[in-house]
Amino acid sequence: MSCFVKNPSEVTVSIPNILEADGVTQYEILVKIGPVSWTVLHRYSDFQVLHEKLVSERSVSKVLPPKKVIGNRNPSFVEKRKTKLESYLQEVLVYLQLTMPREFVEFLNLHEYDIIYLLHTMAEKFYLDGDSVLNNSKSYTFSVLELFAISERLKLPSEVSEKKYDFSHVLDFCSQLEKIAVVPRKTEHPGEDKSREDLVLGSSNIIPRELKFDLVAFKALQELQLIGVSPGCVSNVATVRETVKILHVHLTSTKSFSEILLCDDIHKAAIRDPQKVWNGVEMTNLADNKITSIDESIKLLPHLSTLILDRNELTTVQNLNCLPSLSALSLSENKISACLDWHLELGNLVTLVLAQNFIKSLAGFRKMYSLVSLDVSCNQIGDIDEVDHLANLPCIENIKLTGNPVAGSVDYRSKVLSRFVERISEICLDNERASQKEVDTALVLAALKISHTTVDSPKRVLSSLGLLR
Repeated sequence: MSCFVKNPSEVTVSIPNILEADGVTQYEILVKIGPVSWTVLHRYSDFQVLHEKLVSERSVSKVLPPKKVIGNRNPSFVEKRKTKLESYLQEVLVYLQLTMPREFVEFLNLHEYDIIYLLHTMAEKFYLDGDSVLNNSKSYTFSVLELFAISERLKLPSEVSEKKYDFSHVLDFCSQLEKIAVVPRKTEHPGEDKSREDLVLGSSNIIPRELKFDLVAFKALQELQLIGVSPGCVSNVATVRETVKILHVHLTSTKSFSEILLCDDIHKAAIRDPQKVWNGVEMTNLADNKITSIDESIKLLPHLSTLILDRNELTTVQNLNCLPSLSALSLSENKISACLDWHLELGNLVTLVLAQNFIKSLAGFRKMYSLVSLDVSCNQIGDIDEVDHLANLPCIENIKLTGNPVAGSVDYRSKVLSRFVERISEICLDNERASQKEVDTALVLAALKISHTTVDSPKRVLSSLGLLR
């Protein structure tokens, strides 16, 4: 982004082109501040409105090229007017350079592309509405541009401005927020070409995904969300590592945990650095990324209790045995096909979601004795005997098997429930408790199964279990 205040000698305004559409003539204004540039389109009538405001409110004495009723579309006339309008803008810029009234700022779109004037807009908003926002939720959504502007402004000396534009309003608002979401941009700009690989901002050469920002201004942050924003954009998270309890990162090309947890470490190697530990984080949601493995940096979340990794590219899990507080894990829509001896990694897990993977066997869960809920819906489990691996889990109550080949078999529900014998009525299968008919059928199936392995008849088995009415 540009910084008018920092580069006053590198500011130029010109009108390189004239655009005609539907009988309307527009002048393309090119604004350059240092290496940053953008264009803005205005009709002659827009210049008139600006001039009237500058004359009446700012005592500007510059002469605007006069209006012409007849022949105002003649190419020769339009070209001459373009030259005069360009001179007018350049003269006004020199005259107002020290004060830069809001009318002129908005005419040149400085409030969209320049750090100082973007912050003026934010300051005015928080000055007027900040208290009501904070009283309502203490949460706010920032664009990368806004956070970049705040970060860069903190590096500059203080400025003298109108009270409503004072940067302190922004800092005060940020320091009280408990939850923020960060997005690439809040609104689409007219004429923005979405097909461009770098997705520049509006008519500028600013690439939002290349802007880095820190979180120094946030003193009470408890929940951080990065949505479509690479963790690599965050240059400093030291101030929020101790306060954040919930961490979200979504819709990025991130492949590893270290890219997130060590986003401010160039070499991503400070795994054992106590200053890099996220001591406060209890829940992390990293759904919708490109994560391929759970690397050692997961140790930087020692108090994590809930981890969501849906819609990534994981084939297995590792390094989770270093998280003693982890009780809920969601791995839906990954590429997991085998879950071998997962109790060694996830011995204390209470809730496990593995929907829409490629799992064929439940053997890997047979010793996960703390497991209460297991969702393996929409996998490739075809053998009803696989349920036997869950039958001896003392705490299991909720099981989801819908969407597997086994769920298409006759009396599927009763067959599954029969594997739990005395606990049939306690099991919630596919979000539904067993009906009395299903219980009766399951009891008979359980007795038949037991009788096959003993000399007792099904009736005697039911009687011995105390289940014969």
